[in-house]
Amino acid sequence: MSDQQYVYTVHETEASKQSIGDLDAIINEYASEGWQLSETVAQGGTTVGLVFEREVR
Repeated sequence: MSDQQYVYTVHETEASKQSIGDLDAIINEYASEGWQLSETVAQGGTTVGLVFEREVR
């Protein structure tokens, strides 16, 4: 059995109300807490979620 190396969290966005600047602010806030953007979740070409990861401590 392998040890878990990363933990993940998801930030849901309001598709119609988020701008690129808002997304940058969200990403920077998570980064300041040690999270790294892992992937984006899109629906119909619009970002609806951000997946962040960090190493298990």
